[in-house]
This record gives sequence, C-alpha cells and structure tokens, in this order.
Amino acid sequence: MPVEERRELLLESAFRVIARRGVDGATTRAICAEAGVTLSTFHYVFATRDEVLAALVEHGTEKELSAVGAALGEGTQDIAPGRAGVLAILQTALSAYIDGVQADPDREQAMISLNQYARQTDGLSDLGAQMYLRYYEAIAGALDGVATVTGTGWDRPTTELAPLILAATDGITLSYLNIRDRAVCDLIADATVTNLSTHIVDAPENAGKGPTT
Repeated sequence: MPVEERRELLLESAFRVIARRGVDGATTRAICAEAGVTLSTFHYVFATRDEVLAALVEHGTEKELSAVGAALGEGTQDIAPGRAGVLAILQTALSAYIDGVQADPDREQAMISLNQYARQTDGLSDLGAQMYLRYYEAIAGALDGVATVTGTGWDRPTTELAPLILAATDGITLSYLNIRDRAVCDLIADATVTNLSTHIVDAPENAGKGPTT
C-alpha cells in the first residue's frame, strides 16, 4: 500500500477512535487496531502520536473547507442576481452544511475534541487558532464571491461577517451532536440568513440604479 494510502487509512481510523473514545483514548495501539495495521506501519508513516494529531487537525480542516467551497459553489448555479440570489446561496450552503453534520457526526465530534486537546497541549496550542483563522479567511472569500456572482455587496468587510457564519455552524454542530434534531439546526440557519440579509447592499457599480431584487 502506498504511503499516502496508509496515511489516509490511519487518519480516518484515528477520527473514528477519537469520536468514540476521545483524544486520550486514541492511543497508537487503538488507532492501529481500528485500521487493521501493525504498530510498525503506524511509525512508518508518523513518528509520534502528536504528529498524527496535528495531521488530523490539518486533514479535518481541509475536508471542511472543501465542503464549504462545494456548498457555496453549488449554491451559485442558476441563481438570480441581487438580494434574493444572495439569500438563496446562503440558505443552500447552510443546509448543505447541516446535511454534512448529519451524514458524519463522528467527524464533527472528533474535530471538537481535537481542537480542545490542542489548546491544552504544549506544542499543539496554535493549531486551534490556525484552524479558525483559516475558516474565517475561507468564509470571507466565499462571501466576496457570493457578492460578485449576484452583483451585490456587503455593508462591511467580509472579514467581519465571517465570524457570524462560523459561530452559526459551531452552534449547529453542537446542537446536532447533543440532541440530533434537524429542525433546531434549520432554525439556527434561518436566523443566520436573516441576520446576514441586513448586511446586503448594492454593489458600488450598481449604486443609484434602484434596489436589488
């Protein structure tokens, strides 16, 4: 098996172990047992347990960023210009996020556990901050893209709006992990879209041409 395939297998196995047992339960032996490989295989790919935990944060962050990008990309298909288009994209993207949480709650639980563990561990404490900063940057870029495809703008920098969306997705995740109620998640998404709707404005080049539809 190529090294990259072994790496992927170990990372996915580690996610499952952490989701069930927490980070403390994700020993190298437990991860190897989940993956069905030997300890020598583990150490062929990763030098230490902390190295695999750091890789898990990176791996999970990349997957979630890809999911956000895909959701916003799909949301821009056949969307009318203007305010209505922005709202449709946001609603579609948040709904897709909830779908992802429902489909793989164990991954979300593992990411939360990893973030908490990293904050409290010497040598890993910066990983949580880096993860959130990357989320903020990606969401801000996505909001800029939404404004471009709909011919609208925002009343403040998207870097100030991105934390609102991340706070909503964090709330959705925690709510679903605790009570498994999709309806509550949808309420959070609807409230977030309503909040963001107050920040939609005409794009500078459209100013003075009448309200967006």
